[in-house]
Amino acid sequence: MFLIVLFFLISCLDNRKEGGTTSLSFIVDTVLIPRDTILANAKNLNLNNGVYYWNEKPFSGYIVDSYENHQVKMIASYLNGMQQGTTTTYYENGKLRDSRSYKENKSFGKHIGYWENGNQKFEFYYLNDKREGPNKQWYLSGQPYAFLSFKDDKEDGMQQAWRQNGKAYINYEAKDGFRYGLQKSNLCYTLEDEKFNSAK
Repeated sequence: MFLIVLFFLISCLDNRKEGGTTSLSFIVDTVLIPRDTILANAKNLNLNNGVYYWNEKPFSGYIVDSYENHQVKMIASYLNGMQQGTTTTYYENGKLRDSRSYKENKSFGKHIGYWENGNQKFEFYYLNDKREGPNKQWYLSGQPYAFLSFKDDKEDGMQQAWRQNGKAYINYEAKDGFRYGLQKSNLCYTLEDEKFNSAK
């Protein structure tokens, strides 16, 4: 039995190299979170230094927020007042906006977001609030915007970005603090039909 549990724990955090990218999977323990649910605007719910308190005690359970039309806007799980597990937000039309994973109030694991049209907007990975592994972003159209790679919150491996017309403007490899390759510009603007637009 011990070997089975040990194998399971080891397989939960897989950090092996595959073709130059890092494959990561994270599990956040939510077993201790009760099913108690409270509205985000509840009178006795207070946020103090990043910790939610309910009746002056750290809150454990789920906090739910909604739009004026009563459509769910956000569902977040908390343990001892801190984000633990998944926080999910929705557009007013009910479509998924993003899903982010937390452990003891820190970004931990996969964060994935969508444009309102349903196309994927981003996919990021974190380990204790630090970017780790592949971090990808897409334009509203679904075309790739930036595929970056991080290790311990620092650029590591291939870094690529494209304009909306599909032309690459960043294509370099980061290794040991150095960059090798095309570094035309930063990610603060885009070109749409060859016209300058600020990044959204």
